[in-house]
This record gives sequence, C-alpha cells and structure tokens, in this order.
Amino acid sequence: MAYENKSALQAGLIIAGFDATEGGAVYAVPLGGTLVKTPFSIGGSGSAYITALCDKTWREGMTEEECRAFVIKSVAHAMARDGSSGGCIRTVTINKDGVKRTFTAGDEIPTLEMRPQVVA
Repeated sequence: MAYENKSALQAGLIIAGFDATEGGAVYAVPLGGTLVKTPFSIGGSGSAYITALCDKTWREGMTEEECRAFVIKSVAHAMARDGSSGGCIRTVTINKDGVKRTFTAGDEIPTLEMRPQVVA
C-alpha cells in the first residue's frame, strides 16, 4: 500500500512482529515505500542524532533487558539533542510469549554525561 501510494504519502513506517516460522523480525518502510528487512530501525526527528550511536551499540543476540537498555539510552540521547523528542519513553517487546509494554517517566530517564551547558 505504501509503495502504490508513494506519490501521495510522506510517512516512514517501522513494522515488527514475531511468528513461529521466522521468529522476531523488523522491517523498515522508508519514504518511497520500499520494504527493507533490518536488524533494527529508528525513525522520527530525533533519529538523525542517534544513528551512529545505534550503529555502534546494537549487537546481535542481546537479551530482552539489554535491548530495552539500548532503546532507552538511544531515545534519551535523541531527547537531549532534539527539541521535538521528549517527555517519556515507551517500549514494546514482541516475542513468542506475546507483547510486553513498559513506560519510563521523564524523571526516570537517564541523563547524559555530556549535556551542552548554556553560558549566560
């Protein structure tokens, strides 16, 4: 549907799920509608700030808790750099056991060691 309407749509999609045959899978559908299977995907205005961080820190075979920590660290970095990202972090884990949602409130988000400081 995205590819057939690529002239009218301005949306990138991230599609993830789990099935008994393939296990977990992530697909990215960037502008233009191409379907790309990928080990992970990022999107949104803050993604430009964290692409290198995600490329460097993502690794095959992470545990569920390592994946959640990876997401929280990455989103926290995006929030620190992008004025349109922020508030809280919601994660969704999809595996053979089903769907698990977690919520990290704004005051629980880890702060960066090297935040820019405003000098008056």
